[in-house]
Amino acid sequence: MLKMRFFMNSSCEDVLAFKTCCSLRVFDQNLEIHVENLGDEPVFIESRMLLETRLGMKKIDNLMPGAAQKIAPGEIKAFYCYMDENVWEIALKAIFYDTHGNAYEHMLESG
Repeated sequence: MLKMRFFMNSSCEDVLAFKTCCSLRVFDQNLEIHVENLGDEPVFIESRMLLETRLGMKKIDNLMPGAAQKIAPGEIKAFYCYMDENVWEIALKAIFYDTHGNAYEHMLESG
């Protein structure tokens, strides 16, 4: 089971600069996502999600870091991306996938 938390307009730029040895500068990342593994086994999460909005589904494939991320039991991984604020305002649900195709849904307070 995965627990997800979303932070729109977080200070991603400062976080990414701190976490990278070369002080990566990313100026347009405004959505931070924390994914916590509450299960007993590691989960490999794809670096993408589907966003269900009032106007339909939107594929979000610009998550950083790229590629599948291993999340061990009890561990939290952070993902970052640019999100259009108008799209975020009508978002109802975020859906992440693991490398086996299993879906992990999270209802959003926006929408």
